[in-house]
Amino acid sequence: MIWYFLLSLHFVVEIVGVLSHWIFLQISLGMISISMIVMLVSYLVETLVCLSIGTIYEDAQCAELPLKTVLLCIHRYAEAFSLAAQMFFTNERVMSIQFEHIHRSIFFKIFFIAGFLFSNFTGLAYVYTSAIKGEYGTFWLIAFQLFVIANFPFVLYAKKISTAKYKADVRTYSLKRKHNLYNSYEIARSFLYAAAIYMISQLICFGLLWAFQFGLLFDGNRAYFPRLFFVISLIWHANLATFPWIVMLIHRSQRERIYKVWMQMFTETKSPSKILGMNGKELVATPTQNDYFDQLQQSWK
Repeated sequence: MIWYFLLSLHFVVEIVGVLSHWIFLQISLGMISISMIVMLVSYLVETLVCLSIGTIYEDAQCAELPLKTVLLCIHRYAEAFSLAAQMFFTNERVMSIQFEHIHRSIFFKIFFIAGFLFSNFTGLAYVYTSAIKGEYGTFWLIAFQLFVIANFPFVLYAKKISTAKYKADVRTYSLKRKHNLYNSYEIARSFLYAAAIYMISQLICFGLLWAFQFGLLFDGNRAYFPRLFFVISLIWHANLATFPWIVMLIHRSQRERIYKVWMQMFTETKSPSKILGMNGKELVATPTQNDYFDQLQQSWK
């Protein structure tokens, strides 16, 4: 039950996109969330299948089971799709922050379709070469580590430019644009910490793989590779299980919603209603837009 509760929280990552009222952001986060859930569930079932024959490792005996092969294809497709979608999502965020009306352009629609096709192609290529043909396993492992590591600078850049634009003079942008920049800042900020932890864990996995390749682990004996892969898989899937927690607890408005639900479920006292500003602090209503902007500017400082 605890495992599936953790899985269900990945949908909360999608909610962050839904609240921004951008259909492209909703679809992007939806693809990431669903692929993460499919990957985790399929890996759980894979592990149970291997346990049914008395082994916890993905060794040759377990790999011969037909059900294990089907689950492996599903798992690896979702894994590759998720990583490619995260790269695509980060680039979409950077473009959306830089250019206000880019979602209306033909270029962006082509880019969006190309990103979706690329994510699917990556997943299918990984399934065919690794799960079906049994080749290029090490290549894909290293490539996926590089995917995660390379994604972090883009997330950092998205946070930097959204912060710079949001801190501009309050009359530089319209209220709608200011609100969208705030959403972009909050999403980039929450994903930055999650991506940083994700990147550190992938660097550890990357180091383990290279240590194995150079004979520093298990003397490079391929017979022990299933044990190493088991450890790497645990690190990967622990990241995926904690990823939505990190995002939700750092995202201020979502954290406030979680707190309200918690208070309603586990306490008898009701928290008082209050209006929050864009920095998460209590806001006193003011009559004009300029006064509202001025107060937001002071709150941000």
